[in-house]
Amino acid sequence: MTHRLLLRVGIVCALFLICVMAPVSAAETPNGAPSLTINLGDGTPQQMSVVVQILLLLTVLSLAPALIMMVTSFTRIVVVLSFLRHALGTQQSPPNQVLISLALFLTLFVMSPVWQKINAEALQPYLEQKASQSEALERAADSARGFMLKQVREKDLALFVDMAKLPAPNTPSELPIHVVIPAFMISELRPLFRSVS
Repeated sequence: MTHRLLLRVGIVCALFLICVMAPVSAAETPNGAPSLTINLGDGTPQQMSVVVQILLLLTVLSLAPALIMMVTSFTRIVVVLSFLRHALGTQQSPPNQVLISLALFLTLFVMSPVWQKINAEALQPYLEQKASQSEALERAADSARGFMLKQVREKDLALFVDMAKLPAPNTPSELPIHVVIPAFMISELRPLFRSVS
């Protein structure tokens, strides 16, 4: 289901980019068919910067479902609800859409302190121009990293530190986010399947 959703979001983003952002020239080609040209303006750095920022924003929005599954408690909640449904002996009741919606709202509830911290420490200073974009992103990543490190097992963290060939950090908060996220995902799934077997 999420693959279909990601595919639909990707298609919509591509159509949006083609149809709305780029000026279309309906000039006739020599064979009589209309042609499509994409123009990014006169190529000044400011115009290119806006186009690149919009493209990056659309990319982040298309990856939002995957990010929600990777850095929040969504995966654990939806798997637990699925196990509960099967334990009750009901195959399709409640339907998948209901389980996913319930898991999403429970995730919003569980993650609200983290998102409030990100809003206070990263988003609001950025909007008030008290922090640069890179500072705001680093502060947001620190807040998310703090949440994930509270949930992650040391063995899983050590596994990914070893795989990334990083030196052992003094504190886990020094680890890059690309090491913490997969360790967090493994730590979220491991207890669920251990309790089933």
